[in-house]
Amino acid sequence: MIDKIRNTIQSLVLKIKLKQHHREREMSSMNAAKTVGVVCLVDKETNWNEIKKVTKEFQEKGAKVEVMGVFYGNVKPLWYIETLNVTLCTDKELGLSQIPTGMHVSEFIEKEFDVLINFLITDDFAPFYIAALSKAKFKIAIDNEKNRNHFDMLLKLEDINMGEYQKQLIHYLSNIKI
Repeated sequence: MIDKIRNTIQSLVLKIKLKQHHREREMSSMNAAKTVGVVCLVDKETNWNEIKKVTKEFQEKGAKVEVMGVFYGNVKPLWYIETLNVTLCTDKELGLSQIPTGMHVSEFIEKEFDVLINFLITDDFAPFYIAALSKAKFKIAIDNEKNRNHFDMLLKLEDINMGEYQKQLIHYLSNIKI
């Protein structure tokens, strides 16, 4: 019952925010991107390692990378090491509605990244909310019904896992010529 009410509230809030949402769209590539935003769920160490590989690839090309991770809990996992470019949104910022709020979330959403990667392979509202409302110029996600109206490039994966997503992402972004 509570989940049903929460889902209704989440959908309503997102719908209202999306009506007010405007962004400039512009295609980018691995080499052209100077600013990169990554939205992810910080749930498993193996997934986190795949996300770090992508951020490292962009940083090696000279891009400034910022990560907004969503973590359901208040005690950070032992394998998570905090760095300057990573902000973690915890239960405190999510509240009962699980709608991300707070200064860091608002600042991240307002930044006009050259590329935004929604590194989400599950159906979690909080990371999707941040990515959908982002003012990034070129937004990338896995191809599914929910993502089709909010992202510019969708990757269709045979086997949906973070390792495959990371490989396909690097492959396609490296092959875009701008």
